[in-house]
Amino acid sequence: MSNGKINSPHQPVEYGDEAFRSGAIPKQKPLEDPGGFSKALEGGDFIERLPWGHYAGLDIHLKPGSVRIYQKRSKGNGAKHVAGPKWTHRVMPADFIKTRWQLLLMFAGGFADQFMFRFWMFCAIATFFAVAIQAGIVAALTHATFPIIAIVCLHLFFRYPFTWFLERHPDFIVKDLGCGFFRPTGMVRFRTWREETFEAPFIEFDPYISFHVNPKGPTSCKLQLRHRYSGWQTAVASVHSTLKHELYAHWDELQRYMDVSQPLPDIPALEPYRHLDPTTAEYDAAGKRGRPADYWAALDLEWWEREGYPAHLDAIREFPWHQLRDRMQDSVPNLNAGAMV
Repeated sequence: MSNGKINSPHQPVEYGDEAFRSGAIPKQKPLEDPGGFSKALEGGDFIERLPWGHYAGLDIHLKPGSVRIYQKRSKGNGAKHVAGPKWTHRVMPADFIKTRWQLLLMFAGGFADQFMFRFWMFCAIATFFAVAIQAGIVAALTHATFPIIAIVCLHLFFRYPFTWFLERHPDFIVKDLGCGFFRPTGMVRFRTWREETFEAPFIEFDPYISFHVNPKGPTSCKLQLRHRYSGWQTAVASVHSTLKHELYAHWDELQRYMDVSQPLPDIPALEPYRHLDPTTAEYDAAGKRGRPADYWAALDLEWWEREGYPAHLDAIREFPWHQLRDRMQDSVPNLNAGAMV
């Protein structure tokens, strides 16, 4: 079991007996059939269940922005304050943003984003002209200018002073409850809607992709983990519905991070910890990584932005994800019959 404390990030680890090993998933108890009504009610947004234990080896946390931040920090030029605990060889942190701040951050994002700002301004200006045509310019100036002024003020506030404050005081919105994905122990802990924490072995979760229509209009897909025997769920990642294939890479990367028979995903965030993870250290020492120890720290960022990263996204898009075999079917007797989709 994890102890809920994310400490000693620069110390080597030992794997527990319950750590996830894709080639040795133990037998688990069958699923209880929730019935058609429960499936429709709880799993109505689920469109696909993802397979376990076979990998493409394609990582998702490789955006040029992530590489740039890592290179700055490796040179001592990065931000001095980082919100929440770090992603290390011990834990991939999760659910550390205070709940009351999550809604505010969503609201702030809706006004700070340039695309959404232009959308709101278009609506406000269109309203102004509609009032001017119907009731006259005086009425428009009297009643329809306030939305324009309000939108501009909210955009400027959330884009500049609000962002400036959070960049310098990130702990203001963070409450670390020790949640995350714990590689050495194979445990998962996340925050529930009751503001409590739920913890269970990684192998007891079923990965689903769900489809959502957002209030702002665009549709999105989420990678969600649902605990097989209790129904508790946690979201891992969310993308626009046209980028659903990226969720396969999210799941592939997360599994390999938790799988102690596999080296850590080869991403910038985890490069400083590769020598502290036993499987990864052995893998790198044998020359299997095929890259220098400071690959991401020394990478040509311009090349990565121009050629490397677009080619990597193409590889994710074109990989035959649906051909990966599901090892969890060998562990849970009635997985296909009892799953939500």
